[in-house]
Formats: sequence, structure tokens, C-alpha cells
Amino acid sequence: MTESTASATASAPVAIGIDGGGTSTRVLLVDGEGRRLGEGQSASGNLHDVGASRLAAHVQEAWRGAWAAAGLEPRPADSVFCAMASVGTPRNREAVRDLVTRVGVGVPGAVEVDIDLVGALAGGLGGGDGIVLIAGTGSSCFGRDGSGSTFQSGGWGSLLDDVGSATWLGTGAMVAAIRAFDGRGPQTSLEGRVMETLGLEHMRELLPAIDGGAEVRSRRAALARLVTEEAQAGDAEARRLLEEGADALAECAEAVFGRLDFGDGPVEVALTGGLGQNVPAYRDMVHRAVEGQIPGARCVEARATNLVGAALLALEGLPGTAAPGAYARLLGIG
Repeated sequence: MTESTASATASAPVAIGIDGGGTSTRVLLVDGEGRRLGEGQSASGNLHDVGASRLAAHVQEAWRGAWAAAGLEPRPADSVFCAMASVGTPRNREAVRDLVTRVGVGVPGAVEVDIDLVGALAGGLGGGDGIVLIAGTGSSCFGRDGSGSTFQSGGWGSLLDDVGSATWLGTGAMVAAIRAFDGRGPQTSLEGRVMETLGLEHMRELLPAIDGGAEVRSRRAALARLVTEEAQAGDAEARRLLEEGADALAECAEAVFGRLDFGDGPVEVALTGGLGQNVPAYRDMVHRAVEGQIPGARCVEARATNLVGAALLALEGLPGTAAPGAYARLLGIG
């Protein structure tokens, strides 16, 4: 049920935040007072993974779901901010802007598209300066200092990068399993868990099981839970993977810190993404690694979700000045 629908009449301004990642596309509908009206969700919001036509379908489904949750008929919003994976180039941002406008999410000229990290920073640090790390299906790092300068490290995709992410950990689980199987690595409970999870009768069936068809990356990412579970159970290889992932994420944060000027004061670092926020043991590892590598770093709990961050940026884009307290009210729902 919605927080408030009374002000969402046919003429009242509304803003929409869209968070598109490797796992899901989420839409949050808010009014000019910063009140949550409705939220919808669909499948992957990664343009590279699913392509423009499927992404358009996912955005439309999540958008309709948000309006349905508000108990209202869908109409184009007055301001839309899309914080999306795989939009690092102008061409990709334009492609997403076109498809979002085409399916009716926002009025022409009112749709902004940027990398998912921009929404993550807005939500994670409540619109303040600092550094945000995303550790979800993929990974990346982004920062902004007091002068407004920004820098990104990581985020090169699962083929080249995505260190410390669910895809990286899931791939690591499979590597550890095959090395244990053929005698090149230490024994690990990941060997049996990988075979069981993928329904393999023989380890040689692993490659065809994960190397074809759609959603290859999401299938690898789903194996990350094996690493976190087996690490908790005491498996040394699983623990090693988590420690290496945490160090690699901290390295990204250190690179961003080195390229920006945060002065002499402490710099806040927020960890977001499903993996980083939902696995406490891994979150703590990343926090320790970051604070060990960056002088003055202070790891903080994300103040709001990436989706709320996108909605905050959409709220800023509404014509005129937002109502007093709108931003604080919106951040309070994170």
C-alpha cells in the first residue's frame, strides 16, 4: 500500500527513480513532497546483458507495477532519473533515454540517464560527498569531493573486472572446484557444492552448464552464496575468496580516493548492492579492508537504497523548487 496517493492527481507533479542492475529493474514513484507513492520491480536492468528491447519490457513492467501499487492509472512522470548499469557511453545512455521515453515512463525531455553509481552515491550518502562501493551482481566504485569533481574505478564488466562482486565470487567458486577436482588446488567443500547446485553428475559437465544461453552472468552470480555459506562453515578456500574480494574492492576505493581531493577530514565510504549489504560477514571484511587502505576513511551504513537515490535525483529534476522537507522525507524511506 502507498504512503500517500492523495496528492498524485492527474495534475500534480510526480517523479520517478529507476535503478537498473544485473539482477533487477526497480521503479519508485514519488510526489513533489518526497512521499513514496508506489514501487515496481522486474527482471534485469543491465542493457549489455538483456539488450534494448528486453530492457524496455522490464522498465515498462516495473513502471506499471509502481503505478498499480499507487492505485493510479499510469501516466508519464514530470521528472525521471535512471541510474543504470552498462550506460558508461553516451550512445548507451541515449539508447536507454529513448526506450524509457518510448514506453511512456516520462515526458520527452524529462528523462535523465546516468551510471548506477550516481544513484548509489546519492542514496548511500544522502546526497553528500564521499565514496560509494557497489558490490552486487557486478561491482564498481565512485566518488565525489567537495569541489564537485568525480571519479570512477572498476565497473569494467564480468569479463575484465567486477572484482569482489557476486559474479566474481561465483566464478571463483567454480575455479576453486575444478582446481580441487584435477589436483591443482587444495581440497574444498566448494567442489561438491558446485556440482550439487548445478546438478552435475561429473565435473566435466561444468563448462557447458554455465557457458551458454541467456543470463550467463546471473547464473554465475547465483553461486556466490556457496562461497559465503562455506566460508561460514570453515572452508579455507571460500574464506580466501572473500578476503581477496574485500581487498580488491578496497583497492577500487583507494584509487578513487587518490584521484579526488577530500581535504584533511574523514571521508565517508558507503557499501551498497545486494552482496555488500545483505552478507554481514563480507560487509565487515570490506569495511576493514577499506579503512586499512585509506587514511581517514570512515565506512558508514548506506543511508538509503540506490533506488531511493535515483528517486532523489528525479525529485531534484522536478520543475520549480521542491517542497520544504521533500528530500529529507524521501531519504527517510530508505
